[in-house]
Amino acid sequence: MSELRDDIERQFKAHGLIPDEAENEANSFPVETPPEEVPAETVAAIAVTVPSGYTEKFASEFKNLPQEWQVFLCEREAENEKIINDYKAKSDAYNFLEFLFGAESERLNQRGFHSVQEWLQGLAWLDAAMEENPAATLAAVASVYGVPFNALSQAVSSVSPEMVARVCKLERGYHDLTSYLQQEQNRNLMTALLLFGRQTDQDGNLLHPYFNEVRAQIVGLLNCGLANDIDDAYQSAIWLQPTVRDELIKKRINSQAQEAEKAKKAAFTLKGKAEKPTRELTLRETLEKNMAALIG
Repeated sequence: MSELRDDIERQFKAHGLIPDEAENEANSFPVETPPEEVPAETVAAIAVTVPSGYTEKFASEFKNLPQEWQVFLCEREAENEKIINDYKAKSDAYNFLEFLFGAESERLNQRGFHSVQEWLQGLAWLDAAMEENPAATLAAVASVYGVPFNALSQAVSSVSPEMVARVCKLERGYHDLTSYLQQEQNRNLMTALLLFGRQTDQDGNLLHPYFNEVRAQIVGLLNCGLANDIDDAYQSAIWLQPTVRDELIKKRINSQAQEAEKAKKAAFTLKGKAEKPTRELTLRETLEKNMAALIG
């Protein structure tokens, strides 16, 4: 038994699955009793780094983990906390936009903006127009709001540097937020597509077997607004993709042929196997039949 174990250890070491003894001794960190070279205060310091979100049960288990696992979990929890805080900050910014839009919703609705997204898209279009042709854009905006274009130069001269700095800051925040919203929308779409493609029936068969072949068409239809949802886009996409369309047509033709064959066989069974007409009994056969009935 010892020889077999030694042979297995040699094979594992040859493939790098078991570290050398020197490396193993250097990296080993027993759970029950810390090595002598590690000071007790260091072990206590490691135990203090239990992530704050851990319950008492998991905190106790955490203290029994090797040092490298404790460090890994602490780093991972810190990274997750950073992601959550970043998401919360962006979510708060979006909620603030919802608040601003709600406060001006009546006026903005009259201007044709019925949601935060439409409002931001309008601001994005205005920003792009200002980059391309500032003078014409300002003239158009002034005309919409009933302000003589000649009065703009007088109004600009009265704007304070603080106001200009504030507008620039708001513009940068607006660009960051629109970029985040677009990325979040794309992430949500990718997640929904992934779940849609993995849906199965009770027998484990895919509900949408051609999803991978028509995924690009689904995204295109959704982005163009030509589909109400992913399922609607899928039903349209399978007939837009030539290879899938040909396969569906063949399946439909085969199915119709099989149904026609079944109907033909059923009709033959009903009509082709009619019962033979019964022969009229002779007088003797009638008497024998009646006597058998009386005796029986």
